[in-house]
Amino acid sequence: MDGKTHFIVGGITGIGVATYVGVELPTAFSFTLLGACIGLVPDLDVKGTLSNKISLNKNWIITLLALLGLLILVNSFIVYKDIDRWLGFGLGLALMIVPSFLIKQKYMLLLTGAASLIIGIYQQNTWLTMLGIYICIAALLPHRSLTHSLIGLIYFSFIGYYLEKDFQMNGLSLLCAASYASHLILDMKIFPKNRKGVKLLQPFSKFEI
Repeated sequence: MDGKTHFIVGGITGIGVATYVGVELPTAFSFTLLGACIGLVPDLDVKGTLSNKISLNKNWIITLLALLGLLILVNSFIVYKDIDRWLGFGLGLALMIVPSFLIKQKYMLLLTGAASLIIGIYQQNTWLTMLGIYICIAALLPHRSLTHSLIGLIYFSFIGYYLEKDFQMNGLSLLCAASYASHLILDMKIFPKNRKGVKLLQPFSKFEI
């Protein structure tokens, strides 16, 4: 299923949870928005809407390295001579050309996850630490692997548990679990649009639903 559908259904799930828990209108709005975003979370293992939004933009990194390369190149020709000049020229040229081939958006997502993990550990924040771990793992996984399994669902439900505990907001744990589950359900083969289903029992079974 496409990202837009996951976003909408996740938001509707958020409304449902807000209604079930009986929260006030501002909180219900927050639940709707959070539910919509969580509905996209399992697709962090692919270059999708959410992964592009939360990760550092590779184009900025490439541009900065290219500018640094240009600076080194110009500086080498002005300041240095002979072999040092050509070494500087080579390094500058490499920084201008190579990063665009090596830096991928998945690496940026991995970097984002690592940053979240470090901040979470530093702040002794359990849900942020767990989220950082999730993002790092998702960045390294192929599409529809562990993020689209019961393990992924259970893990993210624990993130929701600690999130609720931290914010003291009843229903957050249920919201995280339900919105995440909505994504897995929408990716099942019961919907004609999906050519592939989800392997909920992986890594123990490759049975596809």
